[in-house]
Amino acid sequence: MAAEDQAPRTKPRPDKAKKRKKAKKDKWGQPLSAAAAEEEPSVEPEQEPSVEGAAPAEGEEEAPAAPAEGYEPTKVVASGLPYTTTEADIRKLFEFYGPLLSVQLSRFPDSGNFRGLAFVSFESDEDAVKSLELDGFKIGNRYMRVERCRVTTSSNKKRKAEFQADPEKSVGCLSAYVGNLSWNVTEKDLRDFFKSSKIASIRFAMDKRTGGSCGFCHVDFEDDDSLEKAVAMNQSELLGRPVKVAYSVSNRG
Repeated sequence: MAAEDQAPRTKPRPDKAKKRKKAKKDKWGQPLSAAAAEEEPSVEPEQEPSVEGAAPAEGEEEAPAAPAEGYEPTKVVASGLPYTTTEADIRKLFEFYGPLLSVQLSRFPDSGNFRGLAFVSFESDEDAVKSLELDGFKIGNRYMRVERCRVTTSSNKKRKAEFQADPEKSVGCLSAYVGNLSWNVTEKDLRDFFKSSKIASIRFAMDKRTGGSCGFCHVDFEDDDSLEKAVAMNQSELLGRPVKVAYSVSNRG
């Protein structure tokens, strides 16, 4: 057999190794024919660069800015409450710190019973901050937790509460909040409890409607050293209950 007959009939084409060009598509994503592709080349529309803070075009409304994350003003959330707690009970505790706008009780969707969680709104944010002194207050056999209400930017997420620490000591402060007191506690009991401190006065929080104690008070001390000794007794037991002692943020005289 001749050498010419043994040689391959066709030589490999070098252009086959090249990648095939992607078929051009129209604006609806359909492939264009070869003739149409030459007549109407696919051109992507040029997009204008997005400029942050640029003024809206004439005739366009400016989109509202998304709310920043933070605390919901004038509102606190009280959790860990007994299921038997009523709205009147909650108002009785929180009204001492200032006028309330509303008290919203969270309920179980199936039964409608109170689920131990309430949102309390004040007329001013200052009063809402003062009410944080009630954190750790005992109601029945449970300890209530009071925190500022924190919201997220997403409307699809549920509101989240972030724990608020005890208030820091303000300049010139000589008063302490004393909470979770027994209903039967007397001024003498408190003076004996803080016997290592010099007490100027004791102001009990009283329910205006019933005249009974609200279970907490403010103690004014004669000097800073007495105040520090008192705050150091936080969670010490008085009449069988762990008492909360913190720097006061109340300006009531």
